[in-house]
Amino acid sequence: MDKLIKIIEEKDCRAIAIVGMTKNVGKTVTLNRLIAEFEKKRLTTGLVSAGYDGERFDRLTLKEKPRIYAPQGAYAATAGACFEAAEAELVLIETSDLSTPLGLIIIAGVKAGGLIELAGPGSVSGLKKLTARMFALGAEYILVDGAINRMASASPQVTDGTILATGASLGPTMEDVVKKTAFRLKLMETPTVSEALLLKVAKKGLAEGSAAVVYRSGDTYRVEAIKAAIPLLAVRQALAKFSKETAAFVFGGALVDDIITELMKLTPNPPPVIVKDATKLFLTPGTFSRFTDRGGRIMAINRLNLLAVTINPTDPSGRDYNPDIFLARMTEALSPCPVFDLVLEGKLKDQ
Repeated sequence: MDKLIKIIEEKDCRAIAIVGMTKNVGKTVTLNRLIAEFEKKRLTTGLVSAGYDGERFDRLTLKEKPRIYAPQGAYAATAGACFEAAEAELVLIETSDLSTPLGLIIIAGVKAGGLIELAGPGSVSGLKKLTARMFALGAEYILVDGAINRMASASPQVTDGTILATGASLGPTMEDVVKKTAFRLKLMETPTVSEALLLKVAKKGLAEGSAAVVYRSGDTYRVEAIKAAIPLLAVRQALAKFSKETAAFVFGGALVDDIITELMKLTPNPPPVIVKDATKLFLTPGTFSRFTDRGGRIMAINRLNLLAVTINPTDPSGRDYNPDIFLARMTEALSPCPVFDLVLEGKLKDQ
């Protein structure tokens, strides 16, 4: 745990997303370990979630799943129903205008430490608003709980560092888990647009629409912004404007397999695709490989800052891996990204 904290400190990350690739991969364990370390260092922590997991018990084993411990002095942003049900003693600071199925989001101070459940907004704008408010109240670090289908928590607009949690429950074999994690890592580390002029026009396109087409004539770029009621409609309209001068497509929403498939139908040599950041990428390995094999490139306007990967070698269904072998295999496959088994590390430290 000391090494992970050192990475966070060295990279000066104050708002950190903990994203789980699926259920039961140790996301909450990672979150609670970070909370405990910050408490030990007497650092004030803010806690918020992108959405709501909502499962107290694992569906397969019926065992109670880990809950989040909020220490005294921390701040928590959570829905009204979770505020009322908290075992921690919470003091209402203010009620936001952000709504969830469990009520409006409340920002609270933790008067006495205890267990809580976090339910928050799924939007980047909502999370950004809550993190900014908790920083203003005095939080020194903010931890944002998220999942792979709620990537808003890892957006560079919300957090300045991300920890990815993965584990045995992700796939039927160790190699499958390793491959899926490595692919997710590749997507999360999507490079930014390196050409300054192209980056400038891509930003302009998304500032004016939800998608855009960048055209190139010689050394000159021009961008045509696409405005539509829904992002998917904007994508279709953008693809319909493809021509031999198309230098790139810029998409503000989620990039999924169908979009890439439609793009590859237009030309044997697809132009680059630019997204806001890697949280917008929801591609499967097969589609991604077909696109890149044909020379296609995916770039981001803002780079996601992946700090480390935490792993859980156990699975509620009983498909567990040897912790030392699993850690070694993951470390080899994901290098140079740091990989930690926080439970194993704790056991070794106690010996």
